[in-house]
Amino acid sequence: MSAVRLFALASAGILLVSSARAQYFATEVISYTPGTGAHADYNDPNQALGAPTVFIGYQDADPFNSPYQPAHLVALGEGGSLILRFDQPIYNAPGNPFGLDFIVFGHAGFAITNGDFSGGGITDGSLFAGGTAEVRVSVSVDGITFYTLDPMLAPAVDGLYPTDASGNPFLPVNPALTAADFAGKTLAEIRALYAGSAGGAGFDLSWALDEANQSVALTAVQYVRFDNLSGAAYLDAVSVVPEPAAGALFAVAAVLFGLRRTRS
Repeated sequence: MSAVRLFALASAGILLVSSARAQYFATEVISYTPGTGAHADYNDPNQALGAPTVFIGYQDADPFNSPYQPAHLVALGEGGSLILRFDQPIYNAPGNPFGLDFIVFGHAGFAITNGDFSGGGITDGSLFAGGTAEVRVSVSVDGITFYTLDPMLAPAVDGLYPTDASGNPFLPVNPALTAADFAGKTLAEIRALYAGSAGGAGFDLSWALDEANQSVALTAVQYVRFDNLSGAAYLDAVSVVPEPAAGALFAVAAVLFGLRRTRS
């Protein structure tokens, strides 16, 4: 294949997928109440729109160096709430990796516990930021009636798993991994456990409950609501886990991009 033809193919694929990718993040803030107890500078709810933070001022975000600036995050103090809308519906897709349908990114980071901050850090699995809030997550089809995702099944918001900008923000981490699984791990070993994911906490629409605490079968939703019951949480982004066909399209674009760079 000629270099010109390859370049055109790669460019067309990347433009197509870049447009599609943008729809797989929150696109609109419906309402925001900051609550109390969080840092007052983190009061722009638009920071929860779009993709998770990649660059944090001096390097790419990774599980040891998490997003931390007001330009990256919005705060939810106790009593705070945030409702986000998505152009791309979030589908209840059992065929998704681990059955998870969307991913929430925060500012949590793994603590370096061996004292090496020059690139050889090792964690014991504890967090130096994040993991302090109790946040109820609920979802809605119409933005009016919300269904809580079962707190007995839902993971903590702004806790595991810290963001890794080198990973795929549409691929969830295996939710069976606990903090103990990361104990003694280097950055490379953390990434191996992430298996290509960019981190974040994964959620399943199958966990939806109505006011009577009964399970609700939802095909798709377009709104996600966060209500902070205690502590402080900082949110960076929410991504939709694409159904397998869309995920394959993103993977093809990544390959095309790699080919274009190799041949250019």
